[in-house]
Amino acid sequence: MPSASLLLRVSSYHKGALMTQPIINYHYLDCNRELSYHDDTRSLFQDIYAQMLAAEASIAGKVLNIGCGHGVDPTLNKVEHLLGQIDGVDPFPAVDPHPLIGNRWTCRMEDIPVPQNTYDMAYSYNVVEHVLDEGSFLAKTIDVLKPGAVYWSMSPNARHPFTLAVRLLQAVKLKYLYRKSIAPQANDYPAYYRLCSDVKVLRAIKDRSLPVSQIDFYYVQCVQWDSYFPRKLHFLPHIIDRGIILRNPLMSFIFMFRIEKANDTIKAPNFGSGPYEGE
Repeated sequence: MPSASLLLRVSSYHKGALMTQPIINYHYLDCNRELSYHDDTRSLFQDIYAQMLAAEASIAGKVLNIGCGHGVDPTLNKVEHLLGQIDGVDPFPAVDPHPLIGNRWTCRMEDIPVPQNTYDMAYSYNVVEHVLDEGSFLAKTIDVLKPGAVYWSMSPNARHPFTLAVRLLQAVKLKYLYRKSIAPQANDYPAYYRLCSDVKVLRAIKDRSLPVSQIDFYYVQCVQWDSYFPRKLHFLPHIIDRGIILRNPLMSFIFMFRIEKANDTIKAPNFGSGPYEGE
């Protein structure tokens, strides 16, 4: 597991000692800071994610960028000097394809025509919140990884009030109007957040009996969600951040996870009872 110079607090949970029970770790990054600090370092989460990817030795091998279609992945430019071969998959045709992307498939990750055990590493940037069938997505992602390879994901945290607001806008069918009149930077893809919390990731792995040896969850504080409010209402998310979010790392805006595929000699994991049973 890579280390990060920005790691300020680490809490680990090891589920069992048997070879069939995966290690589960929790990490809280860049926490115990004031709102003013986070206000001055709004894009720091991108640097943290890039550091995590760069710390993987497998980044020099064959890498799959999941959700490569629109050229809006700022981490790719930060690690491009370390990449070996990088391929991409996205359900939408490329708008501004990155020149480093070699093979590219226009399809869902679940439908990518790639053999088992192909990639040394896979990663996604703000993708899993839009995944509808989380079990199939995660199963295919792990399937195309080589034994011992890793998958990294970064997305909004399902426990953060931003995700609740998005789901509410979608439920009342006002997201398009909201984008048009208030926050044009918001994307127009449906958001489900089905792989945006530890509980949901662990449940998907358990339900599919996926061959996983280690799972690491990372929570990164960020106050950038105020940009989705009208400027005159920025004080509202700031009140929530000061009073609740910055005091509760599990509610951090940014959620990352790292899954390590088990080696061939390790069977699919047996979780027993654990945190995936409910939120």
